[in-house]
Amino acid sequence: MALLFLLPKAIWHTFTRQGGLNIRRLVQMIKEKPDAEKGVDFVKRALQSYFNTQNNLQGTICCRYRCPNFYLSYTLMYFTIKILYVVNTLVQFFLLNTFLSFNFTGYGPEAINNLLSSENWLESPRFPRVTMCDFMVRRLGSNQHWYAVQCNLPINLFNEKIFLGIWLWLIILTVLNVLSIISWIVALTKSRRLASIKKYLRVVQEVPSKKDRPSFSTTTSRYRLLNRKEEFEQFAEYLHTDGFLIFRIVAHNTDEFVAGQIIEHLYRHYEPPTPNYMSDV
Repeated sequence: MALLFLLPKAIWHTFTRQGGLNIRRLVQMIKEKPDAEKGVDFVKRALQSYFNTQNNLQGTICCRYRCPNFYLSYTLMYFTIKILYVVNTLVQFFLLNTFLSFNFTGYGPEAINNLLSSENWLESPRFPRVTMCDFMVRRLGSNQHWYAVQCNLPINLFNEKIFLGIWLWLIILTVLNVLSIISWIVALTKSRRLASIKKYLRVVQEVPSKKDRPSFSTTTSRYRLLNRKEEFEQFAEYLHTDGFLIFRIVAHNTDEFVAGQIIEHLYRHYEPPTPNYMSDV
């Protein structure tokens, strides 16, 4: 069971190492660097270099292969891993059915029903506490006498609780994984991406208020006002869905201020993507 739970994680880390950007290493650089600012600066430069490369190449580099006009490799793999986690928890039920030789999928409702209807709520026919045991008594000579007596099985006191806990835990994991998939789908919609980026920029006071709009020279400053909708959407287009996914994963594993510093740096220095009018045929 433990190996099945670790398998999707191993696949994800293998993909990120081969996909051109090791997200796990970026997060570790922020958390483990003695000088936190140096770790954040490294992540800023790494993300900026990666996004610039993807936009200049007009596509994603996936497993050392260029995919023209495709910016969803990390996104598709991430949702594949999420689905694998859901499939994993469901498969556990069938494996436990085979291993335990009884209907494990119905064991949880049975135990919960006993909890609500009787005092001895965990006494289950699947894990009997009292049974008949046969044992042999050898007397003088070659006489062997078999006796059947009633005996206790205290180990089943723990087994029934352990497997009920496993049943509930698998159900909870399945529900949480499904909710996680739904939340990520919503978060990656265009409107939510724009709102999230603007939120993180506000953390480092990148976005001025509508009443206070300072003028910046286009030749001396890279600041862009988020009130200018076209330029803000250009920045979101520069990140693409993959870029926002990577940024959001880093943000979830650090804190809002660090995430704000990273997105502020990218916003200052990004180059609007230029359309590719050349055919790849």
